[in-house]
Amino acid sequence: MKTYILGLVVLCTIFTLNACKKSEEILTPSDTVDTYSVPQGNNAFDQTIVNYYQKYGTYMLYNFTEKDAYWTPTAWTKPTQPAANALWTAGADIETADPAYIPAQLALIQSKWFSFYTDKFLKKFLPVKILLCKKVDSVYNGYVFTPTFMAVKMTKKVGAYYNYDNIKVNYGDATVNNMTAAEQRTFLTSVNITFIQSIIARGLSTPTAEFINSADYVTAMTTNAQSFSRGIIMGYYGANAQADWNAYITAMVTFSTVNMNTSTPNYDLTGAGILNVTKDTNGQIRKRYNIVRDYFINEYGVDLQLIGNATKGI
Repeated sequence: MKTYILGLVVLCTIFTLNACKKSEEILTPSDTVDTYSVPQGNNAFDQTIVNYYQKYGTYMLYNFTEKDAYWTPTAWTKPTQPAANALWTAGADIETADPAYIPAQLALIQSKWFSFYTDKFLKKFLPVKILLCKKVDSVYNGYVFTPTFMAVKMTKKVGAYYNYDNIKVNYGDATVNNMTAAEQRTFLTSVNITFIQSIIARGLSTPTAEFINSADYVTAMTTNAQSFSRGIIMGYYGANAQADWNAYITAMVTFSTVNMNTSTPNYDLTGAGILNVTKDTNGQIRKRYNIVRDYFINEYGVDLQLIGNATKGI
């Protein structure tokens, strides 16, 4: 009986591990139970969606349920107000895309998102699902103070929003045909930063040995100036290689090289000014920045800094 139970445990463990990543051999995403199929219709654009699935193993869905959008293993992430006057939970309000505008939405995704990456990168890092939406509104809290204090639901239109195994993408409506250059750049910024956030949240990118060994994370620090002098840009408190690697990746897709070379006070823990001597007092940040940038160029053929430059119109 013990042998039988042990066998079941081993089989369950193997199944669980296999379900945590997309298979490199077959194009079947397996972060969740595979209950999806494409095409979802017989529109001309469905073939484009099928092609993306065959290439990257990612479902682009325009017919989806709230479970597809909001379920995670630990929580239901649809924004709610748990009780009267309580704070609204974080999340996004969404609506499925209008099929009439999906061709233009797919073209937008290709030009402002996918075009920055190689097939190898996208196959490795895209989530299981991309949900095509005509509304993606980030939910946050506003406050009314009189006559009674209360939290009020506020929303802001965003280009994309990440949740567990999916990225919700906006502009599956008529507005996609009338986007200004500024709106397209805002979308580019939103969808690419969201993509990187999803990669970080899923733990898919880990620091190289070269990066880990290029900074001292062991000796105690008490100021940001000390951490910057060591090439650590996440700040001194709780500094570790993984969080620092994440900070470098995020900086590259958020800030241009111009932003990074502009003098910025060292109490600022964003990527702004990290290549300027005000923060990079010993040249260690630039050295480690190049380690991270070169890794993605050499391993995936992707220069993440080009995204940060594009977000600023460079």
